[in-house]
Formats: sequence, C-alpha cells, structure tokens
Amino acid sequence: MSAGTNTCRVLLIAGCLTFPFSVVRADTNTPTAVTVPAASDADRFFTQYAKAVQLVRQNGRREASVIMDLLWRNLGSSPWFEIALLKHAELNEVLNARVALEDYDVLRKRIENAPYFQGTTDRAAVFRAALLGSTMRGTDRIRLQRIRDALEVYNTRYNQYPESLAKLAIFNYIDMEDIHNSEGRLFHYTPTGQRFTPAISYHMYTIEPLVPEPFFVTSPKLDGTTQLDDKTKKYAALIRLPGRMDPHRVFEDQTLEGYFVAAVAAGGAIVCTPERVLVLVAPE
Repeated sequence: MSAGTNTCRVLLIAGCLTFPFSVVRADTNTPTAVTVPAASDADRFFTQYAKAVQLVRQNGRREASVIMDLLWRNLGSSPWFEIALLKHAELNEVLNARVALEDYDVLRKRIENAPYFQGTTDRAAVFRAALLGSTMRGTDRIRLQRIRDALEVYNTRYNQYPESLAKLAIFNYIDMEDIHNSEGRLFHYTPTGQRFTPAISYHMYTIEPLVPEPFFVTSPKLDGTTQLDDKTKKYAALIRLPGRMDPHRVFEDQTLEGYFVAAVAAGGAIVCTPERVLVLVAPE
C-alpha cells in the first residue's frame, strides 16, 4: 500500500467493535492511533436486550433466547450478569422449563455468594431482594404449571382429580418438590365439583393463580435518558408511570412511587420492587 493511503483494521471482540487505524499526515508522515472505548456491561446489556425485545415482539422467542444466553455468559460484572440471567430464565419458562430452573438455581447461588450482593450499599440490598424475589416467583410459576399438567394427566387416567397434591406426588404424577413453593409450603389446592356415585370424586379444582412475568414491560414506560455531564458519565431517566400524563425525571438511587430506580444508562433503566426487576428500554 503506498504512502499517504489510509489503512483501517476492524476487530470484532466480544460483540464490540473497535477501530484502531492510522492516518498518514502529509506534513510529518507520523501515524496517530485512535481507539473507540469498549462498551460497558450496562451498554452491552441494554443493546442486546433491546434486540431480544424486538424479536419477542415478532414471535421470535427462540432467537431472543439465544441472544440472552450469549449475553449473560459474556457479561462479567454484577448486577448486569444476574439481570441478563434472570431475563433469560423468564424467557425460557415456556420454551424450556428445565433450562429456566437451571438458570434460577445459578441465579440464587450468585445472589447468596457473589461479593457484590454481600455489600452494604442500598443499591446492592435492593438488587439482592428484587432478584431473589424474582427467582422465587419464577420457580413457583414453573412448579404451578407442572402441577396443572400433572392434574390433567391424572384426570385423563381416572376421570377425576385427586383429593390432595400429596396423592398426585405419591402416584408419581409429579415430584414431591414440585407441589411445594420456593419457601417449602404446599401450594393451595382445593378439589371441588364433588360427585357421590359410586363414590366421592372431584371433577374440578382451584389452585393458586399462575401469573406470568412478561419478558418486557410497557408500564412504567421509559420516554428517554439524558447524560448529566461528561465527567461523571451518569444519566437521568424520564419515566412515565401508569395513569400519569407527564413523565418524571429521576436519577439512580431514587424512589418513584414504589419503584426504586436502581440503574440508568444510555440505553435504558432498571427499576425494582421487592419482588421484581423491570428493564425499561429507551425508545428507538
């Protein structure tokens, strides 16, 4: 390549593009290296999560699961590693319950042992409680679905429902662990619709509701984020609450009507309740 010709190399490293290149000056012929800074874990999380959300909206849940699987395996810092793992688990509750349970097990162990969650900062405590609550709720949803499936198999075999969940487990239609919630309590199950001939049998039942956790939320809604200054690299978020006309401008570590604003970055915000971790993506 002749002198005076610009050269460019493009390197793909861990999903991030950097562009080291040299520019030949006409006067000194001295190359000057320019490097684009690597994206932070927060930026990588929101970029990939936004792609997964678009795929889910287009009924591409399996493709979204692949994105989230690669994401959590390639993030190195807490709590972004754990949030990505949580969203991968929630996405797989319907696609592959076994994988989702494995994710929840890994997540629970991370919450118990990772140094970040043993810290004394308010943010670490909030993330710990919200992630643990989300993990327990997710595990319970999977177990409740297994109970419902087992009840239908039992009903197909005997044309009635069992008088207890323990009987369902004793007859090997489900594991004993699955009829208990994450705290070790039996799920509330009540057989109804009694018939008395030739013997008492039950043809309906009630059980605790199974409320799915959406992969992404539309309320509260993130209207956008703004960088506060170049020095701190911190951001503020404009969040619109349900039933409110105007958005609120909030910062990290603030509480907004029951939501704790745990993190704000260029691509979105994380808000928590004691039992949920909600990812709000900035509009395109």
